[in-house]
Amino acid sequence: MVRADLERINLGSGNHSEAWLQELIHAHPTILPISDIEPGFGQLLPAAREVQCSSGFIDNLYLTPSGEIVLVETKLWQNSQMRREVIAQALSYVAALTGMPFHSFEAAVRKGQHGPKRLYDLVAGQPDALGEPEFFDAVSLNLQRGRMLVMVVGDGIRSETEALAQLLQSHAGSHFTFALVELAAWRNTKTKDILMVPTTLAHTVMIERGVVRLVQGVMTVELTPKGAQPKAQSISMEQFMEAMAKRATGLPHAINAFIEALEPYGVYTELNAALTIKVFIPECEKTVGFGYIAKNGQFWPGLPGWVPEHIWKPYLEAIAQLVGGTLMIKPGVRHVTVNKHAAPHIDQLLPKHHAQLVGIFEQMIGQLRLEGAKPPPIVNFGEAQ
Repeated sequence: MVRADLERINLGSGNHSEAWLQELIHAHPTILPISDIEPGFGQLLPAAREVQCSSGFIDNLYLTPSGEIVLVETKLWQNSQMRREVIAQALSYVAALTGMPFHSFEAAVRKGQHGPKRLYDLVAGQPDALGEPEFFDAVSLNLQRGRMLVMVVGDGIRSETEALAQLLQSHAGSHFTFALVELAAWRNTKTKDILMVPTTLAHTVMIERGVVRLVQGVMTVELTPKGAQPKAQSISMEQFMEAMAKRATGLPHAINAFIEALEPYGVYTELNAALTIKVFIPECEKTVGFGYIAKNGQFWPGLPGWVPEHIWKPYLEAIAQLVGGTLMIKPGVRHVTVNKHAAPHIDQLLPKHHAQLVGIFEQMIGQLRLEGAKPPPIVNFGEAQ
């Protein structure tokens, strides 16, 4: 199939309705670009459509095996409501669900289209699902905090869509993430098949600009002083740091302080299933991963295979010395272990060994930059006879 075989179609213009779009993303949740918005979320599992709450009917509702909540409001961009009204509607859903008890939330989902008898039935068969008590606690906590991902999904772009996210970001103060997602529809002129192409137009991160209060059904935001506003973060990062805090109360602060100390060297983190520590080395035009912190707190230090032994080995040996561990080297495997089998936990390193760990990273980055700046070796093939 070539591009000439495709034509852009506008849904709702005698083609397909919002209800069709809702059913499509319910049956095929992988269409939604969740990894672009909240990379730490797991697989989206469709829970129900048309879920009733005190503010109306939520078009599509999803859960993840870890208990995250995702709400989707579908709107065709030609719909006149696609401006401030749709954001107001999405905000009202968050307000309606915030503080809702688990059993009430489960009952509402059960009454929706395709709703399961029990919420845990949705995730029970997933390999990365929490146990039922843990799942109950995770969903309950997310409801209590109003912590959820809200997506507005439509089939085209209007010039004001990105401004909508800025509007929301400047007024919202809750724990939810908001995203605008385009699902562009293309039809094969020969087969009549439809191709849906997702694009994230804009999205916010959580930024607690104030306290959201719900009084007699009206939501207001009380702004905090500018100097008191914390850094913005995603739901995924907040949940990751909560997991770290369960290991040690001050661990999230210790991890942030460690990364901030290395920011002048270009060190940054990337959160997916784990928190990976990375830096870009301009001298060799390569990004280097130093290892990752898993959600269970284990720290797995490591470097890419192309890094020479005189750099990676001292790095791993230095970390092993800090935790009283050993360096395990086997074909295809090189990592630090404690008790001869497990990886060390990050709270064995931070905050106790903050200064030493920063020094280890500084030295390693310097060596990588020096290595990358070396000219390639000159190979003498001999003079022509």
